[in-house]
Amino acid sequence: MKNIYFGEMIFNTGWKSLIDIKLFDKITKITVKAKAYFEKDGVTSEQEAAFSDFNNNKAQRLKNTELLLSDYAGDIAMSRFEPKTLLFERDGSYCILFDDHQDEDNGIVVCLIPEEKVLTQDDYL
Repeated sequence: MKNIYFGEMIFNTGWKSLIDIKLFDKITKITVKAKAYFEKDGVTSEQEAAFSDFNNNKAQRLKNTELLLSDYAGDIAMSRFEPKTLLFERDGSYCILFDDHQDEDNGIVVCLIPEEKVLTQDDYL
């Protein structure tokens, strides 16, 4: 599917595409996922607006992510966490999911909208 906001997307447990983000001066390719339970559900207007918000405020959102990660883990944040997925919920809220190299069984989530905060993936998902 081609979406005017997300671009070319494929359906695999949600609508997915790839983007590059820059955190801690490192560029990483991550999955963008617009949550959907069925292919026919498509992408919501709230998800499109949220993705537009992310793109329009990308530098600030990523800077805030770095600050939240640094507050959470200190100086080792940039080596400890690896971004994997920018997840857009059906209601337009969104977050970035990270692998945690110190806790391989659990990752963390940096919620960006509606509230900026750090949670474990267990608490978020």
